[in-house]
Amino acid sequence: MKVATAKKPATGKKSRAVAAPSPSSSDVENATHNTPPPKKSSRAKKPVVASHKITEFFHVRRSTRKTGKQIKMEAHENLRDLVLNKSNEAILEIYLDAVKGRGIKTTVNFSKGDFVLEYIGNMMEYSEAKTVEEAYSHEEVGSYMYFFEHKNKKWCIDATAESPFKGRLINHSVLRPNLKTKVVEIDGRHHLIFVALREIEVGEELLYDYGDRSAETLANNPWLLNT
Repeated sequence: MKVATAKKPATGKKSRAVAAPSPSSSDVENATHNTPPPKKSSRAKKPVVASHKITEFFHVRRSTRKTGKQIKMEAHENLRDLVLNKSNEAILEIYLDAVKGRGIKTTVNFSKGDFVLEYIGNMMEYSEAKTVEEAYSHEEVGSYMYFFEHKNKKWCIDATAESPFKGRLINHSVLRPNLKTKVVEIDGRHHLIFVALREIEVGEELLYDYGDRSAETLANNPWLLNT
């Protein structure tokens, strides 16, 4: 009986793992020189700064100066209140003069340009006023009619009838007037007012030039030329 014997493996060349050749120093230097350096930004980065408004550091001073238009509007509103409320009637008093009769004195001071009083009466057109004036001449009543022109049209305020309004009692002076008349428009209507010509002190009589130089008027009122 044959016994099988194990065969020896065939002897062959053993395979070896071949190691990669290590780079030479010259190769390392070449690789180092061939690698491009990292690019540097040409702009320097600025630090981030939070923005602030200048009003956070300084108090804003707003101008309190008024424009010429504002000043004019305020002056007109003030005049409107004085005229429509007739408030100056209370600060003027009636007194009796031996020659001229009744007159008006002030109990307060007025500055040049101040509104003093309104001439209040019945406003009418010129043609109607001349008819009324003619009727007064026949009735022998004192006339308190003030004729004036406004915007190229003639008007008249008839204050002949007795009333509590003191403007009708202001006397005439050609030598020392302290008032002048002026026409102003308020709320679409025109008013005849008295304005201070100069500084007027407490106790002074209020006077203005009537402007009437007719022979008949001067004959009846000779004091018109010397007061």
